[in-house]
Amino acid sequence: MKKYKLAFSIIGSISPRIAAKTFLHFFSKPPKRSFRQHHLTLKESAIETDTPLTAYAFSKQQIKVKTYTWGTGDKKVLLLHGWGGSALDFSHLIKTLVEHHYQVISFDQPAHGFTEGKNSNLIQWMHVVTAFLDTYKDLYAIIGHSFGGLAASLTLAREQVHIPKLIIMTPSVSAPVIFDDAYNMLGLNDKVRKAVPGIVQDTLKDDLMEMDMHKHFKSIKVDHILFIYDENDEVIPPERSKHFLAQHPEVEEFKIQGEGHYRIIRDPQVLAKILAFLAAQ
Repeated sequence: MKKYKLAFSIIGSISPRIAAKTFLHFFSKPPKRSFRQHHLTLKESAIETDTPLTAYAFSKQQIKVKTYTWGTGDKKVLLLHGWGGSALDFSHLIKTLVEHHYQVISFDQPAHGFTEGKNSNLIQWMHVVTAFLDTYKDLYAIIGHSFGGLAASLTLAREQVHIPKLIIMTPSVSAPVIFDDAYNMLGLNDKVRKAVPGIVQDTLKDDLMEMDMHKHFKSIKVDHILFIYDENDEVIPPERSKHFLAQHPEVEEFKIQGEGHYRIIRDPQVLAKILAFLAAQ
């Protein structure tokens, strides 16, 4: 990390805009990952399709999004993975939902899992989620983990789509806060930080500073929301989850003291709570 901080310090002192562009390229590249046999077995058990989409709402570039379906139940549940993740990370949850007669739909976001691409971002994720909401108009629930929870919430706030239930697990609740964390980690100076939103607006046609669940929560079109977090989360500080819930007491809260940010999606307590929440009238 020291070499990155030094590089950004040098570039930022010469040209804040070049440093900001470099940061955005660096920040939009998900980490490389590998898949174990149980992931591949889960993949083989799915009905797989390649969903053709435009890369962005403003773009004509075509991409193919790897899409998976498990089960044949009447109630459809859409699963949204987090940054650096894949639909295949939800193996325990998928098995649980299918056993309880739900149909599970999920996909790998661009540059993730088995979907093509090298870089992606929240604006693109929301565009893809919108496309799936247009395709599956009878969704019963959406379950989003981390970055996927933020993408789901902001998309439902923007689009004229209503679903019965939304579950967000240890979500990021604010893109500006995520960026601030990255700025601090890399030691970016104020001029570089101020340049980033303008570049996002110019290149991605959206306002980074508006991508905050606090600002748009009242516009999310769902009947019931469940917010799940882990008091031992090492990625999203639990204090942020607690603050969000204090601001929105109408949201149902479920907290555990488990094994952190990633393993929460397979925690037995969490799986049981999800089933109970989905079954409740």
